[in-house]
Amino acid sequence: MTGDLRQETAIQQQKEGMHIFYCSRQLDKYIEKAVAFVEQGILAGDQVMFVENMRIYPMVRQQLEERLTAEQLEQVHYVDNFTFYWKNRSFHPETILAHFIEITGGFQGTDGHVRTWGHIEWGDDQDIAQEIAAYETALEKLVSETNGFSVCAYDASRLADDLKKKLLALHNYYMTDTETASFLETRNMAN
Repeated sequence: MTGDLRQETAIQQQKEGMHIFYCSRQLDKYIEKAVAFVEQGILAGDQVMFVENMRIYPMVRQQLEERLTAEQLEQVHYVDNFTFYWKNRSFHPETILAHFIEITGGFQGTDGHVRTWGHIEWGDDQDIAQEIAAYETALEKLVSETNGFSVCAYDASRLADDLKKKLLALHNYYMTDTETASFLETRNMAN
């Protein structure tokens, strides 16, 4: 097990609020990390809300089906990311957060915690940096209050430098395809 994977495993085993900014460049590494995140959550007894696009989710699901039992797979709750983030045809932070709470609230009373993986995407012509920052700020507060565990995944090629700096400041951890850094290291990277 590599040092990076050991660090990620240790992070995932914590039972306190974890809000991770994942900046990905390689689809194969992205799928590998997503599968590991879900599998480790399920093995820890957590429910997992997995918000992903319809192109990538089948690749993740196929690998999960090879690793988990049918009963364990019932703990994975897939939500199409376009439907989740663009429910009212706009990226509206309050609506998204209310939808997030509605879905994950249905997991209350289960053993373990709720883990969420959200792949955030938007159209080419949209400048939504302020809305994303508002959503991430509210999610950070919610994750902290509920001791949740949330990965917010972004395609590195789509992130402007100013948005990336905001995202670094709004998360406990920063993860790339090859490394993971704590919030202290993240704050230093943002400056």
